[in-house]
Amino acid sequence: MNEVDFANKIASLGGRAYIVGGWMRDILRDYPPKDKDYMICHLKEATFKENFPEAKRIGKSFPVYLLNIDGKNCEVAFARKEKKAGHGYKGFETTCDEKITLEEDLYRRDTTMNAIAYDILSEKILDPYNGLEDIKKKQIKAISNHFADDPVRALRAARQASEFNFIVTKNTLDLMYKCKDEFFYEPQERIFDYCEPHTCDFNHELGEQNSQRI
Repeated sequence: MNEVDFANKIASLGGRAYIVGGWMRDILRDYPPKDKDYMICHLKEATFKENFPEAKRIGKSFPVYLLNIDGKNCEVAFARKEKKAGHGYKGFETTCDEKITLEEDLYRRDTTMNAIAYDILSEKILDPYNGLEDIKKKQIKAISNHFADDPVRALRAARQASEFNFIVTKNTLDLMYKCKDEFFYEPQERIFDYCEPHTCDFNHELGEQNSQRI
C-alpha cells in the first residue's frame, strides 16, 4: 500500500491522514529526512482496526500503530490531547477521540518546528504555530508553557540546537530550566534515548513512552 492509497482509504472512512513531526521539519530545512510519522484525525480507532487488520498496535495508553506504507513499517498515531496530571512520562491525562482536531494535536507538541503537518491528499503544508518562520530564523521556540511538562523536551531542544546549529529562544530556555525538578521522576533509559537522534524503531518497551511526546 502506498501513501496516497492509505490517505484515500482513511478519507473514505471519514478521516484525514497527515505526515507530521521530524520528516516535515527536515524537508523544510532542506535536510535529508528520516522515517515518516503519520497522524490521523476524525476517525474512530475501531474503524481503523476493522479496515487495517494488519496494523499492529504498539501504544498502551494511547493508540499508536505500526503499518506498512510504501514498503516500510511506519508509525501511525491518532490525534490526541494531553494534560499534565502527575510526575514523569506517566503523569499525563490523554484524550484521544475522533473529535480532536489537527491543531489540537499539534499544540501538544514541544516546539513550533515540530508542529508542522502535511496533508497528503491536498498536498498542503499546515503550519498553525509558525514553525516554518522559526526554521527560516534557525531558532527553536516552544509552542507554549506546556513545554516544561516533559523534561526530556529540554534535552531534545539542546541536542537539536547543537545538531542543527539553531539558537534557542529566551522563553524556551526559561522553560528548559523549569524542567529540572522533573528529571528526578524520569527513568534513566528515557533520558539517554532522547540524547540520541530520534527514530521510529519501536523494538523495545520505550516505544510508547517516547512516541510523539515531543
